[in-house]
Amino acid sequence: MPFFRLLALILVLALPVGASAQTIPGLSLTPQPADTTSTAAPATSPEAAKALVDILKDDAARAALIGELEKLAQPEAGDAAAPSGEAAATEATDAPTVPLAREIGSVTQDLSRQVVEVVLKIGRGLGNLTRLFDGSAAVNWEGVQEQGLALAILIVFAFATLTVARFIARFPLGAVERAARNKPLPRRVVWSGLALLIDWAVIGLAWFGTSAYAIAASGGGRMDLMQSLFIDAFVLIEFLKSCLASILQYRRPALKVVNLEPATARFWYLWLSRLISFLGYGVLVAHPLVNKAIGFSVGIGFRLAVVLITLIGATILVSVKREEVRNGLFPLLEPVKSSVLRTILALLIHGWNVIVIVYLAVAFVLWVSRPFDAVDYMAWATVETVFAIIVGGLVDSLLSHAISGGIRLPADVKKTLPLLEARLNMMVPLFFRAMRMLLVAIVVAVLLQSWGVMDLIAWFQSDGGTEAVGRILSAAIILLAAGGIWLAASSWVEYRLNPSLGRITNARTRTLLSLFRNAFSIVLVIIAAMLTLSQLGVDIAPLVAGAGVVGLAVGFGSQKLVQDIITGAFIQFENAMNEGDVVTVAGITGAVDRLTIRSVGIRDLDGVYHIVPFSSVTSVSNAMRGFSFHVAVIDVAYKEDIEAVKAAMQEAFDRLMESPRGAVVLDPLEMHGLVAFGPSSISVRARIKTLPGEQWATGRLYSEIVKQVFDERGIEIPFPQTKVWFAEGAGEANAATPGATSVAHASQADIGRMGRPAKPSSPSKTLDMPRNDDDDVDDER
Repeated sequence: MPFFRLLALILVLALPVGASAQTIPGLSLTPQPADTTSTAAPATSPEAAKALVDILKDDAARAALIGELEKLAQPEAGDAAAPSGEAAATEATDAPTVPLAREIGSVTQDLSRQVVEVVLKIGRGLGNLTRLFDGSAAVNWEGVQEQGLALAILIVFAFATLTVARFIARFPLGAVERAARNKPLPRRVVWSGLALLIDWAVIGLAWFGTSAYAIAASGGGRMDLMQSLFIDAFVLIEFLKSCLASILQYRRPALKVVNLEPATARFWYLWLSRLISFLGYGVLVAHPLVNKAIGFSVGIGFRLAVVLITLIGATILVSVKREEVRNGLFPLLEPVKSSVLRTILALLIHGWNVIVIVYLAVAFVLWVSRPFDAVDYMAWATVETVFAIIVGGLVDSLLSHAISGGIRLPADVKKTLPLLEARLNMMVPLFFRAMRMLLVAIVVAVLLQSWGVMDLIAWFQSDGGTEAVGRILSAAIILLAAGGIWLAASSWVEYRLNPSLGRITNARTRTLLSLFRNAFSIVLVIIAAMLTLSQLGVDIAPLVAGAGVVGLAVGFGSQKLVQDIITGAFIQFENAMNEGDVVTVAGITGAVDRLTIRSVGIRDLDGVYHIVPFSSVTSVSNAMRGFSFHVAVIDVAYKEDIEAVKAAMQEAFDRLMESPRGAVVLDPLEMHGLVAFGPSSISVRARIKTLPGEQWATGRLYSEIVKQVFDERGIEIPFPQTKVWFAEGAGEANAATPGATSVAHASQADIGRMGRPAKPSSPSKTLDMPRNDDDDVDDER
């Protein structure tokens, strides 16, 4: 009889489907003329409704109905024919390309809509529980008593069997624990696995005994549905609790593989096992019982309440123990060497409670929205997530190990290009950093794909995705090519300036090559940036035009900078100065330490570094261009013979030429003779022509030799005339020190510059010294 009721119901359901299919394109069961329309409407009758109710109440008939409906839902071979090639091509051509940003917006909208639907579904499900209080739901107490008594006896028998089996299993488990005591971790893992197998055998023995009892108690050789559901839930829950106990091992510390305190392990086992039991028995046993005793609507609300209570309990448990777990996980970071992996793990450990709560919330939402495949979906998504994170961590560790020691070039290459290794060690970490960013992006994409947030594979296969990926790869290739060109140009400049290769480069070459390297780097960066932005889809035409307008505005606003650059360019074209030259620029004398396009850096004799912008340069005095002169002005007494003085200076020059310094002297001594009359001396001048930059050292050595020759020949170099002030009764006068320039004792020249010191108020005496016209002038002052 149920079979005929099922057949009648299928015919009743199939007729309106066929009628309505005639009016929908693509679902027509038989060809219809173009002008033919169907007005058939679904027909219902009390008999069909009663048959549907009877079938839904009967488990076997309900299962058969589902099978027949699934067969009807599958299209036949003729109906499922693929569209023609022309239609498919037209459809592919007409399909618009969806940008990634629009797809992200669509995903966000769908997610928001699904969240609203889940919230409404939760509200409706929990609202069904109000039927227990308003009297609209009647409880079938007779059925509850009939099913409940047999089920209660089965529950007692199952746990009693499990207790007895575990009591017997104490002896082999005790032997395993004694064998694993004080063993290293790998052996403890093996013994712990053996203990887990023994515990599974115990659960299997309890399952076998409980099933045999249920079949024997039924009398018909077939156990009741509720008893079967309980046995399945019992085995599943005890299996999960067994795995949890094997990880924590608070009862057998010798078998533990996780370093946890016994009290902590016991706390987590007790509370997690309680949550597992509450959820398992509530959903797998209590929920079907409520469906049968009260109704499906109340059962839906009851199941939803059980899952929601479990979620709230797990959230509270995680929140309470977040600091304790966090402090216990941080020591696991010590063996991790990769900085990126270490950072990611540190973030995961720091926010582990948030991750667990979000994971549980996502599982709950998926279970509410898609209850039939939520478990499979969560399991596969979790496995893929863990696998992606592990593989990403291993690849990042390999990258970190590859660059940990840096790049080492051969000795001959380092000799030719000393700075190449440093440049490579500067660029390679940037490349690997980009690789790490790409690795993180791939892992994130895998996670989004695994959890169904975005269908990135379909997006990559679309025209828009292929174009976006191609643009990104092109931009990356441009950046790599620009880096290689910069490295080659810098290495070429370094090769040209390397003195160890026997190349002789003058200061102008060094300056121009340095400026070329800087200018080329700037131009290369600008071109690479423009090409990269162009490949990424940015229209650079407005950018170039805007840069021109901005450059014009900046040019008007920074005329000084423009003047610096233009003046510097002309100075370089005229070869006015080079690095290493001794120049006088803007009143500052020193060696040119650094030249840029807008300024010159000068290091003076005291070591002070001056930066002089070229706009302040009105003239350049270069002491190292072509050749140099040392001008020797020697003061001698009036009594000396001028010819004897010249001969002595010539002898000093001859001795200079015999020294190593003679190699830098270009011409014979150029004697100028008597050039000035002084207050107490006459000045004889000569000039020595040297290589550029050698005049100062040559002049110092020549002065030393002149002093030696004058001493040998008795030629007097007079002291400057001085006048000493000393107060009456002050004792002996201070010793006259040649060249001193103090207020109490100063040379005449210094006094002329500084002014005569004030005379003391008390009577004083003066020590008369040879007077001259300058003294008369001072007296008049």
